[in-house]
Amino acid sequence: MYQSFTSIGFELIKRSHRFGPTFGARLSNHLPMALSAMQRLGASTDQLNAEYLRASGHLSPLGDALGIEHPMLGEKAHNADFVEYYRTMLSEIGTEQTLKTVLPTLLPGVSAGAFHGVIRLAYAVELGDIDETSHALAYWSSGYTPLGDLSFQQNLSTEEDLNQALSIFHDQTYREGIIIDHVEELITLPTYSTIASQPDSLSLNEVARIVLSQYSASNDFTLLHGVTGFQALVSLFPFIENHDLALHYFWQAYVAASCTAAYRKPFQHQIQEHAPRDILDWSYWFERALETEDDHTIKLTYSCARLYDHLRLPEAISAIKYRLETSS
Repeated sequence: MYQSFTSIGFELIKRSHRFGPTFGARLSNHLPMALSAMQRLGASTDQLNAEYLRASGHLSPLGDALGIEHPMLGEKAHNADFVEYYRTMLSEIGTEQTLKTVLPTLLPGVSAGAFHGVIRLAYAVELGDIDETSHALAYWSSGYTPLGDLSFQQNLSTEEDLNQALSIFHDQTYREGIIIDHVEELITLPTYSTIASQPDSLSLNEVARIVLSQYSASNDFTLLHGVTGFQALVSLFPFIENHDLALHYFWQAYVAASCTAAYRKPFQHQIQEHAPRDILDWSYWFERALETEDDHTIKLTYSCARLYDHLRLPEAISAIKYRLETSS
């Protein structure tokens, strides 16, 4: 169902390494992620080249490393130094050991770049390229955004936790900015402490249903990143020893992001029936997604397909269909 990475796609991703992970007002560089997702959905050479030309014109250069031997988490000026730091580590001990070593440190900051750090890393690992993996790890590290220590509350359901947070921040307004600006503002508010606790037990399927359903109910830009970020984290589970802890850090970040979204209506649990096999038209959906020339639509389609592979949740199919219908 998925296509292999191509030589032209690989070359374009390599060429994109001259650009930094952000541009303008901390907007994320989607180019390597979009190119990866496009290849997996079956993009042509012309489509890949067009994406590179479309995106590269507004990106910022990577910049030179400062020669810092031990770059600091969350220090954006250290991004190029992190690239060199991780390239060396990856070359010396390999991808698997590098990820198992560094992911426990990075997970508390999974909000980095509004989940773009973890998303780019997931694509890079799938690509299997050391250079792209070093850039992805550098982005997550330099954009590291911790939201505070985890705390837990017994007898609190996942649905109740999200709805309580949404009710508290339903009318909250934020300064002008992007998703991560709003999340960083949120955690400085006195009321943030009232939603700091989360359920002491989380179910992967339940979190997936909520993340997918909230997006499909809204087409909200922030909640779309919750879907793609969640799928990215799940794809990295083979390199994470403590899946429960990783899920708790994701949930902390997702609830915070949801409290800044345009759509802050309560989640209502409605389990969908399993999707019949005869309506799974992957080739059609992949082609439609590529035709939109919209990297968010392309990445969401790919993420939902991968989540369906992993969890067989019909909500993933609904999210794909909803996005394609609203993108036409």
